[in-house]
Amino acid sequence: MRPLRPDDLVELGVLRGPYGVRGWAHVRPHSADAEVLRSARRWWLAVPAQRGTDGLADAEPRLAVAVTGVRRQGAELVAKWQGCDSPEAVQALRGARVLVAREDFPEPPDGQVYWVDLIGAQVFNREGLRLGTVRQLQNNGAHDLLEVDPSAGSASEPSGKRPRTLLIPMVDPYVDGVDVAAGRIDVDWQPDW
Repeated sequence: MRPLRPDDLVELGVLRGPYGVRGWAHVRPHSADAEVLRSARRWWLAVPAQRGTDGLADAEPRLAVAVTGVRRQGAELVAKWQGCDSPEAVQALRGARVLVAREDFPEPPDGQVYWVDLIGAQVFNREGLRLGTVRQLQNNGAHDLLEVDPSAGSASEPSGKRPRTLLIPMVDPYVDGVDVAAGRIDVDWQPDW
């Protein structure tokens, strides 16, 4: 029986192609440490859609795989899963997005959270003013940045223009607190900064 696909899949990397002749695969992780990919033993592969004879793209199937080995290979990972025993089998999946169910993530260390848990959180400043909703996070090389959409859930500015996106550094001087369960982040930030 094929396992049901969880609703909480998070994309963490991309399958790059075969590694060696025994069914190992190169995986380019989206994060430098790739901790979740290295520890999770069940991955989901979102295979790129193929064009059918009618010219329309087929739905993107997701395939659950039981990971039997993962190790670092330079900036990438190499991985092996049950039932994949040749470079041709890996090549057929080249370009697949690698996803892991959020429930399969290991507990983060104290004081740390996963980026995915911050998406959709409401951001408030010290005066209690709602600054917006976290749309995504990014890294500028020095630190992580919250990308906050001030218009999500609020009206446009009086001029009719869409308010500009706020980029708030995720560093102690600016972040007062993160409550993942409540979906709230408190910051020392102003809307016009």
